[in-house]
Amino acid sequence: MKKSKIFILILVLFVAILAGAVYWFESQEATPEDNEYIALPDSLIQRIKEKDSTEKANFLNATPPLIQPDKKEELFFEQKKDAYNFQLYRDSVGVKLVVMFGANIVGKVQSQTLQNVVKAETSDLNSDGYPEILLYLRNSKKLDFVGFEAQNGLRKFNLPNLMGRQSFGYAGQDTLFVENNNLVRRFQFRNDQFAPFPSGTRTCEYALGHNLKFSMVRTLDTE
Repeated sequence: MKKSKIFILILVLFVAILAGAVYWFESQEATPEDNEYIALPDSLIQRIKEKDSTEKANFLNATPPLIQPDKKEELFFEQKKDAYNFQLYRDSVGVKLVVMFGANIVGKVQSQTLQNVVKAETSDLNSDGYPEILLYLRNSKKLDFVGFEAQNGLRKFNLPNLMGRQSFGYAGQDTLFVENNNLVRRFQFRNDQFAPFPSGTRTCEYALGHNLKFSMVRTLDTE
């Protein structure tokens, strides 16, 4: 009987301690009244809302980025000269000349003028060990010429205009070609009072110097 009373007393004491612990724990939790809130001014809240709306609008209305279409290049000429490789590409912009030495690019040229290339060939007209590419162009039914030597990049050179005696009676129908390592220009002439006959074919032969200047070798008129 005595043991039962002690057991009940211990149980009541345990329950009282447990209830006190729960009450203490709950009293330590912060109530809404104990929390501190920072109230933002209405003007600031409005600016935040406006900025957020503007950014969303800008994002939704933004112009999509332009995607540059790939320029399709067409390789239409390739020729090797010694250790050099000469390539001509055509695209929507014009014609691009690329010269390689082994795996390295020696130089590049891109121009609308080169769009009119009708023929190309490689040479070493001045025998200096640096090859050239000779480009023949057709402009308004007139045959034109431009060359590039692969030395310290690409060095451009042109055929000189017809001067003096060679230009008398010029009638067009030009042809250009390499013969005996010289550049030959052949065309028709008409009514040349200084020629042995008034009309015929005139052949002008040019040699290329190390300075990339052409000099006249000879002129020959034939019927």
